[in-house]
Amino acid sequence: MLLISMSLFSFRPSTEKAESNFRPGFYIFVEDHTDRTFHKYIVESKDSVDHIFEHFFQSELDLGNVDHPITIYNGKRNFYIARVTVFETPDGKKKFKNLKYSNVYVKRAKLKPVTL
Repeated sequence: MLLISMSLFSFRPSTEKAESNFRPGFYIFVEDHTDRTFHKYIVESKDSVDHIFEHFFQSELDLGNVDHPITIYNGKRNFYIARVTVFETPDGKKKFKNLKYSNVYVKRAKLKPVTL
């Protein structure tokens, strides 16, 4: 039994290699209705996200922090961004796993009806 357990631990990937395989990143999906195309991006840095955002929306808006998935639709483009965990497959392609977000509840005050 000891010999089997030692052989299993020797062939297991190291924890450093397993941890380096998973990195935080962003998944971006852009659907462009003007030319009927869509673009998918998996990026790992906020600078890349800002560059992609500025490419599709030439405005003074800033994306800011992405705490929950965000969808922006302006009539011409549908822009979706979410934080994900990025990893590489054995064939070198980037894939991602979605993060589990907590539910967002907005409490609204009850308004009194207006009487004229």
